[in-house]
Amino acid sequence: MNIEQVSWRPAKGKHNIWELTLHAAYWKYIVRRRLLNEEKGSFQLPGSNFFERPAEGYVDKKAWDKDVKLLVETHKSLRAAIANLKPKSLTGTASGSKYTILQTVNGIAAHDLYHAGQIQLIKRLYQAQNK
Repeated sequence: MNIEQVSWRPAKGKHNIWELTLHAAYWKYIVRRRLLNEEKGSFQLPGSNFFERPAEGYVDKKAWDKDVKLLVETHKSLRAAIANLKPKSLTGTASGSKYTILQTVNGIAAHDLYHAGQIQLIKRLYQAQNK
């Protein structure tokens, strides 16, 4: 994907691919933090949930590549945390959550699939508008 495609918005006020990428990274961080009972506030970017992109200083391919790297690293750390779970712990409650650990893990997987679908839709809309 090129920088124009990842920063393109399907409509005013709607998220672009870049923002959905960081949103996915943020929620992977939240789930990992809950699974490992880690302190709040250690995400690499200031803010929470959605991060406006492109924002000042974040309009080039290097910035996109850096944010993709954050997603990949966060995904790897979440996978490692899940791989280290003990089967008996799956029925316990995740730290800072009302859901079981199993529900939390299933939830983040569903979250990724949902936003992956959104990204595919945005890619098709972008291609249709830029023929």
